[in-house]
Amino acid sequence: MMKTSTHLQRAFFYLMVLLLTLAGCSDQAPPAVESEATIAALSTANARLLTQMSERSTAEFSTPAPATTLSPTRTPVFSGSEAEAAGVSQAFLPRLAAALPLAPEGEALIDLRFDRPTNRIYVTDADHLYAVDGDTLTVLTTLSQGGFLELDERNQRLYVYRSFVRGGETPTIHVIDTKTLTALGTIKGGAIAIDRERNRLFVGEPFTQALAGSATARGVRVFDGATLEEIGEFTQPGAPIYNPTRNELLIVAYTVYTANPETLQVTGDLFPELTDPEKVGLLWCNGCRWVDNAWHLPEVSMIAVDVNAHCAGKGCGRIEPPRWFDAATMATVEPAAAPELRRGCGSAVEAVGPVEGRFYRNRFYSRYVVYANLLVDNLLGERIARRDGLSLDFINVHTGQGYVADGTVIDLATLTPIGRWPAACILGYDAEQGRIFAMRGNTLLLIDEHGETPTEPPPPVAENLPPQEITDIQLSPDFAADQTLLVRSETHTIYRSTDGGTSWQRLRGGLPEERHQTLSAFFSPKFAVDRTLYVTGFHGESRGYGVWRSQDGGDRWEPLWNNLTHLRGVVLHFAEDFAQSQTLLLHARYADVLAGDEGESFHRSTNGGLDWTLVATASHTAPEGPAATLPPLETLLPDSTAGPGPSLRIDDSHTAILYTLDGATWMTATLAVESGDALLALLPSPAFPSDRTAFVVTQRTIWRTQDGGVTWSQWEESPFVDRGDFNRKISSAAITPSLADGGYQLYLGTRRGEVLAVKPDTMRWSTPANEETAQAQAAPPPSTVLPAETQAQTPPAGLYRPSGAFALIWENNLNVQQALGFATTPEAIRSNAALQRFEHGVMVWVAENRRIYAFLDDGRWFAYEDTFREGEPESDPAFAPPAGKQQPVRGFGKVWRQHPELRAALGWALAKEEPATALRQPFEKGEMIGVDAYIFALSGENEGVWY
Repeated sequence: MMKTSTHLQRAFFYLMVLLLTLAGCSDQAPPAVESEATIAALSTANARLLTQMSERSTAEFSTPAPATTLSPTRTPVFSGSEAEAAGVSQAFLPRLAAALPLAPEGEALIDLRFDRPTNRIYVTDADHLYAVDGDTLTVLTTLSQGGFLELDERNQRLYVYRSFVRGGETPTIHVIDTKTLTALGTIKGGAIAIDRERNRLFVGEPFTQALAGSATARGVRVFDGATLEEIGEFTQPGAPIYNPTRNELLIVAYTVYTANPETLQVTGDLFPELTDPEKVGLLWCNGCRWVDNAWHLPEVSMIAVDVNAHCAGKGCGRIEPPRWFDAATMATVEPAAAPELRRGCGSAVEAVGPVEGRFYRNRFYSRYVVYANLLVDNLLGERIARRDGLSLDFINVHTGQGYVADGTVIDLATLTPIGRWPAACILGYDAEQGRIFAMRGNTLLLIDEHGETPTEPPPPVAENLPPQEITDIQLSPDFAADQTLLVRSETHTIYRSTDGGTSWQRLRGGLPEERHQTLSAFFSPKFAVDRTLYVTGFHGESRGYGVWRSQDGGDRWEPLWNNLTHLRGVVLHFAEDFAQSQTLLLHARYADVLAGDEGESFHRSTNGGLDWTLVATASHTAPEGPAATLPPLETLLPDSTAGPGPSLRIDDSHTAILYTLDGATWMTATLAVESGDALLALLPSPAFPSDRTAFVVTQRTIWRTQDGGVTWSQWEESPFVDRGDFNRKISSAAITPSLADGGYQLYLGTRRGEVLAVKPDTMRWSTPANEETAQAQAAPPPSTVLPAETQAQTPPAGLYRPSGAFALIWENNLNVQQALGFATTPEAIRSNAALQRFEHGVMVWVAENRRIYAFLDDGRWFAYEDTFREGEPESDPAFAPPAGKQQPVRGFGKVWRQHPELRAALGWALAKEEPATALRQPFEKGEMIGVDAYIFALSGENEGVWY
């Protein structure tokens, strides 16, 4: 085995700096309208020399950095000389230098090779090859061959091929003369390796189950590189990888075989355990491990081999990094000294070595959900830092920066955002000229790594609230004076009003602006003085936004990431004496990919967010017993005490209001919430508990108590009571502090995107039952103590009581218990999902069982198999939605069109479908499904009633 010290010496000579990402290169957010104009303008200027890149102007793609005038001092994660590179990373940000549409509209680019001697860029889509002049960006020619590329500079040839072909087609490698840019002929095959020193080609095919079982499959063939004459054939089929250091061929065929190109004989097997019948039993099984690919990395003289388990649909869990071998000895490289492998959108790969003595390693978990960790190790393999919710698409050793898929530029020394880059899927890198080749759909992008200095962030945009659900409302502590409120729309964009909701501005100023993001905004408790706002959030389970702060009321924002280990923030809590102590807590979710642990945590800052310390974690993956819980807030925040506790609260199942008159005995309030309605918020008045007044907001109405919860009155003029109008419902609520006149207001957000203010003292309320006749009942304590009618404490063998959020509903609702019975699995199954809102309900797709569920507002539900397949029509032009409505597409659309009765019941879609995460647990007589904020208890098999 090679000694570690050898690798440490070699580590300083790594040249290329690109990292593996699972962020999904093809899922980049489309450019805004202004950026489309920029692309079009740049496309007409192809005659400009790339040496003039620094003079080009690209307004949208050079997204401004966080405001430099507000930025706090960034503390390097690493000490001493290791942190000296920090100053370099802040000098310039990448910018778009040119954009060249190549492929037809709707198509995507596939691969790229840069031919330095001729200064040409070769780019392909599925059916075309584009030869582009590297100086003028003129398209020299377009040929009708598409797929992957391999460049043979010695023989001035380009090989174009598809790794996999359609049924009935023969895998074919097209040979292109790079001098004349004409097709010379073809070679049968779907994989190629070039021996540049001895002028040979090795041609094979990707090894599949079909190829393994074929009686006519040919082995890897050898061709003369000059004449393209076949000069030999191995008996072993598969994909060839040539190792020039040993003059040895590697053949990827479930395992990796070593072979002698001179004798055409297989000489060994790198992974005999993969095919040993005594160890693995069946091959190609669900969950089986095999080799997908291998690469020779000349810049580090190593071989990388990708060995991973393969699981249908849900994923296998932790994704293992490639295994590395010394190219000279084929000895295993110790993981601590192994580089990382950068794989972008194309077929080219490169080794990523240490930067300033540090390895930056992406690690991922994929099973129903995707978790991402960025690990930072020193040259001895010692862990320096870890960040949950962060992975880097590209590491730039020249600028000391890392690029994130959402467009964020990270300073590698501090692991803090410093600006933006024109996010795209990377195809290649020209280190000599500092150019990054990337793609968005059909367009080739050239990005200048030293493009520009950070600029001022874009200001807030005055615009109306979109007609989408208002998911959160936050009111200024000084609302009586400043009339400022923040709302979050269903698009998870933050809007601000400074006139009580009459007009609105969409906040920008450096905040994340990504599709399907979740942002939560918070006012500083001393906002009247410091004008400070905070935002935290996340994008799915794989990316976190950390904490952002504005000190000018929301115009400009800066990241506060110093020592934030867990970036997927959920909520911020402030100390009661925040004005003096500057102490706040970040409640975040986390996953430790290597440890196989996930849970939630608290980070604490004692200087307003400039620095953070991880102070508590609660694992949700304990092998036995209940999940751990975080400590009470009052134990972590100064001058915070538990006090006497609240006298009103929503119960754990969110189905009832509990109150106490003596602080010990909890009673169930008598407000009659209709079936199918949901409790959204409990809002004590600004003078509570002295005035004993509080409000309960549901989706359809508001309830008021003026005696601490004993009796309740209902809002008699609520415009939200129509069960058939899915959109005319309350979705969020907040209560103002005391106003100048001594009163206060309730602010209501709706599913239509409205924000309404109502005054309790002018609303009409029903007459409450008097205290003597109120039918108050003893309430269960917060822990799940079952009422007497609940099913037997111990379920029969093979059946289970649900846990988690499902238990809160099942344990406290006898109707649900009787309708569903016990669960048939010990825990809920987590799965990717999609959700789409309709006029009169929602549709949910669950990946785990490939079913589509329709939940109607009237309490009915239906389930259908997802039979949509790629290539089928996504929509039907015969269905023309009215203004503001949409026809559902793909799987949802197919079910919607094929079932007229469902179509009539649901109505039109209100917005596009959105990704989500679902929990599903089967029961004896039904199932429970949770997706986003919804939890449905379903009785029946394919249709029935939901609770």
